[in-house]
Amino acid sequence: MTTTTDRTDTISRPADVGTTDPGVPTTAHPADRPQFLAARARLAPVFAWLAETAAERDRERVTDREATDRLAAAGFPGLRVPEDAGGAGLTFPEAARLYVELAEADSNVLQALRVHVVNVETVLGSPAGPRRERWLHRFATGETVANATTEIGNRTGHYETRLTTRPDGSAVVNGRKAYSTGTLYADWTIVVVEDEDGAERAATVRSDAPGVTLHDDWDGFGQRLSASGTTEFTDVVVDPEELTPVGQSLDDGSSIFASQAIFQFVHLVGLTGIARAVVRDAAAYVAGRTRGFSHGAARRPGDDPQVLQVVGELEAAAFGAQAALDAVVGPLDRALRAEAAGAPLAEAEVDAVYTAVYAAQQVIARAALDAATRLFEVGGASATLRTRGLDRHWRNARVLASHNPLIYRARLLGDRAVNGTPLERHYRLGG
Repeated sequence: MTTTTDRTDTISRPADVGTTDPGVPTTAHPADRPQFLAARARLAPVFAWLAETAAERDRERVTDREATDRLAAAGFPGLRVPEDAGGAGLTFPEAARLYVELAEADSNVLQALRVHVVNVETVLGSPAGPRRERWLHRFATGETVANATTEIGNRTGHYETRLTTRPDGSAVVNGRKAYSTGTLYADWTIVVVEDEDGAERAATVRSDAPGVTLHDDWDGFGQRLSASGTTEFTDVVVDPEELTPVGQSLDDGSSIFASQAIFQFVHLVGLTGIARAVVRDAAAYVAGRTRGFSHGAARRPGDDPQVLQVVGELEAAAFGAQAALDAVVGPLDRALRAEAAGAPLAEAEVDAVYTAVYAAQQVIARAALDAATRLFEVGGASATLRTRGLDRHWRNARVLASHNPLIYRARLLGDRAVNGTPLERHYRLGG
């Protein structure tokens, strides 16, 4: 495996900090299970470190593996893996709470692990057998997975990245993928390919396998550390056990595992975390200021009722985003559990999931974007200093919200309400 980069990563490495530091929630619900509390306690120092270093890592574009290595050591990849398979054994709603806490600490990292979060659910819902056991073990021992799917200029449903068979019978992958989110950090990469018969296949290979070249060339102004760059494959050998058909859920929405609904859910988690981080950073910024404005309502900004009003409105926005996300978690959880149990989902159940996801997208994305903009009303020019990095919240939220444009999902909801048109679940990019 070859990794290319055009910079030198340097950053101070503070020691792990305690759970009372900013960015780490300390509240617990009375009904919290011991498994959840134990997982949260293991992750709390990592989340605190991520929150403390997020602005600097974003500013310096640090894409080393320290963040994901720390999470792996604390058990994040195996949060949803059953206890008898070596994981934390968390329910989907429990894991969702920790995903939000990760996004609040650093939404870049949650986005980099988006495919991992989705793929864990896919494995959990797969039939019992060696493949399921193999992947659950990998997750439980800290391994993560990303993907390389998108190509620039391809026709919809067709890929230039090819799977071919060599004379010795081995299968190899050759091609180039763009927007390979998380591949710089992941142990494994799922590559969508076209085989010699023109069929789509999913080939899972080690990210450090010979012939894999990872480029840190993602040029977006937000989510700069999500490692969404180019991946090249040159005669990369594929283990036959890691070659599978591509699931159809992204096409027809008939299944929730690996569907557009759960992929969008992870974006909503990221946006909710950003809204919460805005409140955290706005409150800390105002509390630390001693200089006010001559035309302000108080000498100290922390006593200025207009400033306090803005911070309160930011908190309300974050509350609304969290409430909308919570409204998605329930339907998704019920659908995932039903599918894992082998129960077919009624059309009404699938429709309820997509309705919740699409509607929540409208609420959460707008709340996060508005909050990340209004954040700057609580201070003067010092709030715009690059060393503070407060602009990263808007940049990250804008990129997340742009992945699946709000206007299209709003139209689908409106068409359903006015004309009774079923919600479209198909999602593919291509020419």
